[in-house]
Amino acid sequence: MAGDNERIKLALDLLGTGLYPIIEQEMKAVYKDSWIDRAKESFRNSTATSQPEGDAIRWDAHSTLLILWDHWNSVFRNRLTPLERSYVGELREYRNRWAHQSQINTTDTLRILDTASRLLSASGSIEEAKQLQVERDKLLNQILQLQGKNIYDSSDHRRERMRDAIIFLACALVTIFVILRAYGTEVPAIFFAAFVASVFAFLAYQRWVTPERPTYGAHECTNCGKIVYGESCPYCNEKNLG
Repeated sequence: MAGDNERIKLALDLLGTGLYPIIEQEMKAVYKDSWIDRAKESFRNSTATSQPEGDAIRWDAHSTLLILWDHWNSVFRNRLTPLERSYVGELREYRNRWAHQSQINTTDTLRILDTASRLLSASGSIEEAKQLQVERDKLLNQILQLQGKNIYDSSDHRRERMRDAIIFLACALVTIFVILRAYGTEVPAIFFAAFVASVFAFLAYQRWVTPERPTYGAHECTNCGKIVYGESCPYCNEKNLG
């Protein structure tokens, strides 16, 4: 799906900027002034990164995820849970696949956005997490629309729509016949028959050519956390209008 690569790049960029504060804070608390040196030790055993000389560190997704993973037991286990550690391992794998231009499908992209937003949220980077939640919801909506279109265009669904359209037209013919049979060809009867025919023709047309919108079940709004039953959140809309 178009835009997957851009979304993955956004997730990786936000991981780099969003995870840096917790790394600096927790590494300083444990290693004091030598925290940069201890952080750079992680890169010596990694062949998948190229860091600048000296004390500088390129704070990208690879660096932040590697340091979180490498210093977990000594530093980060007291701030984050084992569940967040599994997020780190998962995102490292996806990052490596992306860096090596391996195929990442739309389902994987959706998972990357969700996992990255969860890790950022647990790390305290709320704004970055919200950005990824918005992208996740946009992608999910695209997936639902595509799935709905595929169902709508399927041969079984086309036959079902054609059957319903034919039923509407048949009902129109029967009703018109009954009206004319009962009331003859007087002007009021003809107008009434024409009205009935137009209504059933409209229903048949709607059933045949109008696409169905996807149905949204109960889910949690990513902004306010309340349970909603549609595509948009009425609580957030009401707050924005107020």
